[in-house]
Amino acid sequence: CAFYSIRKYTRIVSKEQCESYKEDFYAEYGEYRTLHAWIESITKRFMNFDERRKLLPPESKEYQVKKDESVSSPSYPSKSP
Repeated sequence: CAFYSIRKYTRIVSKEQCESYKEDFYAEYGEYRTLHAWIESITKRFMNFDERRKLLPPESKEYQVKKDESVSSPSYPSKSP
């Protein structure tokens, strides 16, 4: 994942500069989409766990299992070659 400073991208003054910005954007867009989908899946997972947890009494074993599952660390998506 490349980190770009906003300073790298100045006001567009030529067609070549515009094309260069487009190339940079599309070079990183696939990774952005992958990360966005990954974050969305984690968000849905937490929302689902929270909804199920709310139905359980806090002292129950199932509540503790849901609590433990919700804090486990998901694996980061691998980069495409």
